[in-house]
Order: sequence, then structure tokens, then C-alpha cells
Amino acid sequence: MALLRIGIVGMCVALAASGCSEQPRKAPPTEQEIHAGDSGDASGTPGRHPYRCDDSRPLLVDFKDEGLTLELRRDASAAPIVLTAPAPGLQYVGDTMSATFAGNEIKIEEADRGPVRCRKETSL
Repeated sequence: MALLRIGIVGMCVALAASGCSEQPRKAPPTEQEIHAGDSGDASGTPGRHPYRCDDSRPLLVDFKDEGLTLELRRDASAAPIVLTAPAPGLQYVGDTMSATFAGNEIKIEEADRGPVRCRKETSL
């Protein structure tokens, strides 16, 4: 009886091990996923990166929720404008604004204004 139990346990272990397959390789992290965990700002706030826009104004971009949420503000004390994306690499949308990334640039579009492009500043 004990020999039978050992045989059954051994077969279960062998079947379980053979049923395991290698997990599919995840795509490399997007720029937004990378920046959600680091900081390019002197404050050290996780996910915060300074940008400079083509209108010469600064923009602080806080990457949250593994890069699926953006908080945009002109300075650290301003209330954020929150935009979200359904998946990495897709457009971020909010109530009156949308944003898309291309490398180190973000293009912000508002319904009542022309697009504004901002470039990530070098880390401090």
C-alpha cells in the first residue's frame, strides 16, 4: 500500500512538472513603465520628471500606476491634471486633454488650444 502511494505521488509530481511551460516573454518595458519607478527631479518624488515645453514653460510629469496614469502640473505646488491610458503605449486621456509620447517627447492636446510639445529635461 505504501509503495502504491509513493508511486502515485511520484506520478503526480512528474505530471505537474511536465505541465509547467515557460512563461511567455513579456515585452520590454515602455518608457512610461520605466519612469513610473524612477525620478528625474531634485525632489526625488518617485515617477516625477521635468519637461520643458515649446512655449518655454516647465511641465512636471508624474508617472503613476506603472505608467498608466499621468499627473501633469506646471509646478510642484499646482493641482495635477490626471490623464489615464488603458494599456502601455496608448494615448492618455482626461476630461479636456489628451497626451501621447514619442521617445522623450510628450504632445499635449486640449480641445480649445493647439498642441503643445514638451521634451524631457536631463535628470538633475
